[in-house]
Amino acid sequence: MATRTIVPPAHVRRVDVSVTRLNEAFGRVPVAAVIRRAEDLPRALASQVPAVFFLRAPAFHLGPLVWAVQARGKLAFVHVDLIAGLGKDRAGVTFLAREIGVNGIITSHSGLVAAARAERVIAVQRLLLYDDLGLPSALSALDHARPDIVEILPGMIFPLVVDQIRARLSLPMIVGGFVREPAQRDAALERGALAISTSSAELWR
Repeated sequence: MATRTIVPPAHVRRVDVSVTRLNEAFGRVPVAAVIRRAEDLPRALASQVPAVFFLRAPAFHLGPLVWAVQARGKLAFVHVDLIAGLGKDRAGVTFLAREIGVNGIITSHSGLVAAARAERVIAVQRLLLYDDLGLPSALSALDHARPDIVEILPGMIFPLVVDQIRARLSLPMIVGGFVREPAQRDAALERGALAISTSSAELWR
């Protein structure tokens, strides 16, 4: 009986290739530049960071910003929840994927992870932790949503929760929020973070 090669659906295959590329790039420079103001972008473009996270920008300004990042061979991610004038829903994700052509989205909402996968873009789900009480339910939500990458915030809490997260999930982790010093970056990487995300231009090297 002849055997048939089984391949994943096209949209899954495309996301996997992008995640692999991102993982390899972070292996060389484990930093994502966080951009809140357009005037900060040129410095990020001139740096060696492989990815740029847009956290604040009007929706109608996004296109040229994203395309400038991609023209430098970097990956562009947009935080769906924080962009002014953009729907915080599936339609917003569809707009970013089809009209802007982002490489990935960032969101705190599990429901938008599925929308990102459907649109063939990388899904980074933010996990904002205040204390231990919210961790079990947050991990359950992540386990159900299965994003491509988890972003843990704030950075100082990562060493306290990383073992619990690893015991439950095998997802790559980015550490962000108040990561401003080389020592903080190094500590996160030593504990197994894939990369850090930071608005500190001094770490965009």
